[in-house]
Amino acid sequence: MKKLALFLALCMLFTMALTGCGQETTADPGDQTQDNTTTPDTGDTEQTGEKRTDLHLSMAEVPSVLDPHYANLIVEQSIISQIYEPLIFIEDDGTERPMLATDYTISEDGLVYTFNLRQGVLFHNGEELKASDVVYTIERCRPSARMYSYVEPIESAEALDDYTVAITLSYQYAPFIQYVGALWIVNEKFVTEVGDDAFATQTCGTGPYMLNEFVQAQSVSIKAFPDYWQGEASIKDIDWKIITDTSTALLAFESGELDYVGVPSANWPDVEASGKYNTELLETSHTTYLILNHEVAPFDNKLVRQAMTYAINRDDMCLMALDGLATPAVTMARPSQVFGATEDCTVFNYDPDKAKELLAEAGYPDGFNAGTISTMTGYFEKVAQVAQSNLQAVGIQTDIAMQESSAYMTDCINGNFEIAVMGVTVGTDYAMYDQLYCTQFIDNLNLARYRNPEVDELFAQGVATVDKQERQDIYAQVIETVQDDAVYIPIFFKQNSVAYNKDLTAKFYLSSTFYYEWSWN
Repeated sequence: MKKLALFLALCMLFTMALTGCGQETTADPGDQTQDNTTTPDTGDTEQTGEKRTDLHLSMAEVPSVLDPHYANLIVEQSIISQIYEPLIFIEDDGTERPMLATDYTISEDGLVYTFNLRQGVLFHNGEELKASDVVYTIERCRPSARMYSYVEPIESAEALDDYTVAITLSYQYAPFIQYVGALWIVNEKFVTEVGDDAFATQTCGTGPYMLNEFVQAQSVSIKAFPDYWQGEASIKDIDWKIITDTSTALLAFESGELDYVGVPSANWPDVEASGKYNTELLETSHTTYLILNHEVAPFDNKLVRQAMTYAINRDDMCLMALDGLATPAVTMARPSQVFGATEDCTVFNYDPDKAKELLAEAGYPDGFNAGTISTMTGYFEKVAQVAQSNLQAVGIQTDIAMQESSAYMTDCINGNFEIAVMGVTVGTDYAMYDQLYCTQFIDNLNLARYRNPEVDELFAQGVATVDKQERQDIYAQVIETVQDDAVYIPIFFKQNSVAYNKDLTAKFYLSSTFYYEWSWN
């Protein structure tokens, strides 16, 4: 099971991720999907005028794991976020929304967080949520590479009674509540009864939906949980079909087989102008970037990395990869969405002459062969193609190698690459970006295999103070350091172009979608 934590998502990485919640797959034009062979059963709603209660979606990748503590693919997280819930949900603006916990207190020394649980909340197996389930969840997350950073600050968790849990930290950790929002709570009885291996494909959460059917490589369906603590969802049945080609998914949507789709960027102008659908262009916190493996020469040379960063034309990347539906990125985190992020730092705007100058200074006046740019299908492939052209213009020769997603992610994590295209959604606090830069996350999200004790120490300082200005100052130092080191080559912040049925009311978040909040008119 632990090996499952080594699989990162297409366009996601932690979503973390790393995120606490993975970004909604069907809102992602690069992640859209299939099966246009089945016409949805809409029952008699069109004849009777009754509201529909079903929803037909698609996904581009095949989910294999629905364990909330080990799943990394965006498609997996999009399902998991309907089934499981955290103690606290963090809104896009940083507002805390009580979920399984009604409230919490913090001790004067900032080390003990005491959460009061909502009473009467049921898991899908009928068991009531208890403080012991929260304690069990925290302990279960400890061996998970994906969840390590979320529970690492926790010294202990104790159930004070059935509805009160005290979480004691080893040290003050300013963004701890942000991390609490990423902990999906599981039922101890269910997991221990079925075992970890079976729990990879069986589910038991407190969320508004429970798993109905999971046919690997074909489809997934969920159904409304009648005893959900906020009331049963108005949309009762949701299914996802695997459709790996974005154009096929769009055709399925236009024919009425799907109710919602991520529109390929090339088709966006026509779909938006048609007036047939609800359409939205959504900002995201997703960053597309190039990874240079610092353990492979000459990428261990900062001057070479800086030169390559100067060589990249981000405007061309936005145009060629996503038809302009993206914003050029000069850093890995967007300041408007991430606390502590800044662009008041060293940046490497497109400057091929400067790139050639640095290459000569690094000892490569005639350029060099950089090996292979590894990538996957979708817009990543287009990013690789533009990167290849940009680098060739300054004398750096590359090949492009396409890989299947699982093998690709495994190679990236294990350092079996030279240059790679990747994407990540991290979180709303720059503290969470330690996963991309700190030494302890090599063989995890630190895909550049970057080692810098100064950066490690600065991240540690950033979470050890609660003063916001001090934290911002610390993260400004981090950002300046990693920018000057050219750890990664940021490309763009993508936008999601989506379309959905005119009779459907939908709500979107930066990194999550909750179908409980959707309804038919």
